[in-house]
Amino acid sequence: MSQLPPPGARHPDGATPVSPQPPEPPGELRQDPFSGHWAAITTGRAARPEAFLREDAPPRGPLGCPFCPGNEHMTPPEVWADRDPGAARADGPGWRVRVVPNKFPAFAGPPAPSEAGLYRAAPATGAHEVVVQSPDHFATLADLPEPDAARVVAAWRQRLAVRRDAPLGAAVVIVNQGRLAGASLEHPHSQLFATAIRPDLVAAELERLGRHDCAACAVLNKERGGERVVADADGLVTLCPWASAAPFEAMILPDQHLSRLGDPGGPEDLAVARALAGLLRRLDAAAGPRTPYNLVLHTAPPRTDDFHWHLHLLPRLTTYGGLELATGIIVNVVDPDHAAARYADAEAAAQREVSGS
Repeated sequence: MSQLPPPGARHPDGATPVSPQPPEPPGELRQDPFSGHWAAITTGRAARPEAFLREDAPPRGPLGCPFCPGNEHMTPPEVWADRDPGAARADGPGWRVRVVPNKFPAFAGPPAPSEAGLYRAAPATGAHEVVVQSPDHFATLADLPEPDAARVVAAWRQRLAVRRDAPLGAAVVIVNQGRLAGASLEHPHSQLFATAIRPDLVAAELERLGRHDCAACAVLNKERGGERVVADADGLVTLCPWASAAPFEAMILPDQHLSRLGDPGGPEDLAVARALAGLLRRLDAAAGPRTPYNLVLHTAPPRTDDFHWHLHLLPRLTTYGGLELATGIIVNVVDPDHAAARYADAEAAAQREVSGS
């Protein structure tokens, strides 16, 4: 049986052996009060910023882009648009925000009966729309002037309102910004998905975010004024969730129990746009320029009126491995307290730059 050399002994090649490092202490498992999902906050595995995933490919540019002005014929006919005064012709230039059906929809058509039994199935009915956020091929939500970003928020609100009383299980708005976040087209855009079924995540949040014992209201009461709050203005609170499932994850939610964008007494489109654009600019400063991300807007599902709407920001700086696929537990290598501090530093640096100090 081999024996360990005594302390201070030299290796046969003359090198002093390096003592094995003790293992880092494990992180902490945290359960998200909104969904019930678990996240492992593993600060001992904290990734260096340079180890994060990055968008390295050069921009592809507007040539042949179906979302650029003049190429309206390359998309299905628009279903809604915010147009310049005098630009009344549909499916032509002059729009500021344009909504079209997805050319390759994931969900389409009226609800249909589902099959019961061991292999349950249902037609992929519902709706799938694209919100082209600006005529500018390169302008993300962080780049748009606040009034233009507010037009995007208004488009989300309008298109969700169309489904408010429809026989659907869910209607959500998402943004995939960057190839690593799933964007197949470079021109910044949002998507609306409406599904006949109610997905598990939507059902879980609906159960937890009703007015009686609302988890979102409880989180606001606990977090407001604390270190994980990034911003608090105009009836909106931006914070890094205690059970963050991604590095630099953040959430925007109204400080009142409001079911949908545009509810009476709630923040206006401009306030939502201001909060969102401010957060996205902080993300680029805190995590690096061109950070890929997903946005997910959850409002009350169709034919329901008791909910607390919220907007998730999920940066795509890491990828899932076997543990996530095997258990559903997502490993996050950036503690939300640290993420919030980085966001605060980014805001302070921006203010110093503006003041010239």
